[in-house]
Amino acid sequence: MSSGGPRRIGVFVLGSALGALLSLQPAPAWSQDLPELPRPPATSVAAPTPAVVPSSLPMTVGMPDFAAIGEPGPFAAPVVPKVQLSTGEVIRESIFGPADKKDWKPLTLGTFFSEGWDTPFVNAPEGTNGAPKQNWIGSPAGVFGRFATVDFFYTNRLNNVPGLFLTPNAPFMPVHPFTNGNQYTGYSTILIPLNARMELLLGTVFIASNKTSPGGGYVGNWGDTGVQARFHLIDQRNFSLIGIIGERIPTGKAVNGSGINYVTPGLEFWWNFAPQWVARGGTSINILTGRKSATSVYVNQLSVGRYLTTKDANVFKELEVHVTVSALSDISGGAGFVNDIYVFPGFRFGLDNKEKWYALGGANVPVSGPQAYVWQPQFSITRNY
Repeated sequence: MSSGGPRRIGVFVLGSALGALLSLQPAPAWSQDLPELPRPPATSVAAPTPAVVPSSLPMTVGMPDFAAIGEPGPFAAPVVPKVQLSTGEVIRESIFGPADKKDWKPLTLGTFFSEGWDTPFVNAPEGTNGAPKQNWIGSPAGVFGRFATVDFFYTNRLNNVPGLFLTPNAPFMPVHPFTNGNQYTGYSTILIPLNARMELLLGTVFIASNKTSPGGGYVGNWGDTGVQARFHLIDQRNFSLIGIIGERIPTGKAVNGSGINYVTPGLEFWWNFAPQWVARGGTSINILTGRKSATSVYVNQLSVGRYLTTKDANVFKELEVHVTVSALSDISGGAGFVNDIYVFPGFRFGLDNKEKWYALGGANVPVSGPQAYVWQPQFSITRNY
């Protein structure tokens, strides 16, 4: 055994003895005087509940919800405030503006007094059944428009019998003169929209020529003039309803069936009831307010027509054909309480690719009543502006 072994054994024995002696000594006084510290009560700690994100909130991280605080985000388009046009600006835009169909909005009867008056007129889009909202010759319009017309009609073989209007197209048309022969008439109208709810119709007979008596010669004069306020009560894609109030101004001569004053309230409608099919009609009362050279006339009209081509056709663009039935009644007895019934087959088609120029035509034929003439062909050139 080496000499290091006994030395390690001795050191171990000596350390063990000293440890035993120290364990027998009392603890120092300072260690016995220390108070016992209170211990916190034992509590149970629940596991944390994971946060639940509502499904309606956007699952984005790190980006604030700018829409919720009402301010545009860093990449949002700037909010353009709605510009309120003055009355003069609305009228100017209605007459001279682009009248783009894309800006059209429907109008309801319930909002007649609150919507549309501060909105410029725009052209209405086609009905959902594909028919455009256009005027037809010999028929109530039932829609708004921005156009002017020049019209001619020829009345063949007037009879010297009681009669009412020579044509119910407009309340400023000549009434039946007590003579025979033929009559040649030219007239013009223009529709001027003021806003989405109201437009004006101005019309006049610029020439009316017929015999002064069965044995007399032909006399031509300026005819009467009409002013009509038109109010859009309802304007939907497939239906439109117009209320009208008109005044006939006696600017013509009695010998040509003019020189008469009427006040005319009425209603007109337009209905695209089936693909390419349209029904339209109207009812009005021409109340005589001037001298008794005529009589008060109640007018009812109904038209049904169909579009045969579209605006993309090479010729006869947006060609439509229709038939109108008109019933006229003397309600005040000035013409012996007669009733006139007319049938009017007509047509319309476009002449250019820009939807500006149109040709219209037809013929009015009396089928019941005194039959004040044989027949009456009519022609019109219409231009949208």
